[in-house]
Amino acid sequence: MARVRIAIGLAVLATAIGFLVDMSGSAPRGAGDDSVSRPVFANTVPGGGVLCQGSMVLPGDAASINILIGTYGHRMPRIAVQFKNLHGRTVATGALPAGVTVDPLGNRIALGYPHGPSVAGTLCLHVGGTHQIAFGGEPFPTTISAVRVNGQLQAGKVSVIYTRPGRESWWQLLGALDQRFGLGKSTIFGNWTLPVVALVALALWFAALRFLVRELT
Repeated sequence: MARVRIAIGLAVLATAIGFLVDMSGSAPRGAGDDSVSRPVFANTVPGGGVLCQGSMVLPGDAASINILIGTYGHRMPRIAVQFKNLHGRTVATGALPAGVTVDPLGNRIALGYPHGPSVAGTLCLHVGGTHQIAFGGEPFPTTISAVRVNGQLQAGKVSVIYTRPGRESWWQLLGALDQRFGLGKSTIFGNWTLPVVALVALALWFAALRFLVRELT
């Protein structure tokens, strides 16, 4: 009997420790994207060229962007970022230094932050160096593409992922998770839904443990 209780107690403790460790892990938090995936390198830009992608929205809490870059084996050039609103005024800038390592998951480019509220406009990527590079995204026909390279309309659309400043753990996101858990449900559900469901699941879990202990002893 004692061995069974000790084994179950150790299993519960290990589960609790694993849960706490997982919840405490932190990472950059997304602030939004342009709803474009990254199956191919859709757009190419020559060294010294500029790619501008219209119909974009810069979230007010975006402190950096993540884009997938292909250099064809060459050294990473300097890439400057410029976001202009619908009136052509620059509202945010940033730059990726030359020579950084190409990240297969996309390179992060910090933006000047804070830069003001969310705004619609155009994102421009100024490519330095002398070699052609490519940006990951989706192939789009020129009839619906909002991408221009050196002023010329180009097929395809670049995948842009915005991230918030700093890093956040799951503990810090509980409020947002609680709010979203209640969305899309009956009006009787609200911010109390997630904690109640968690308590019910915990009660069922302990009931199952008690049954297991009774059966094994």
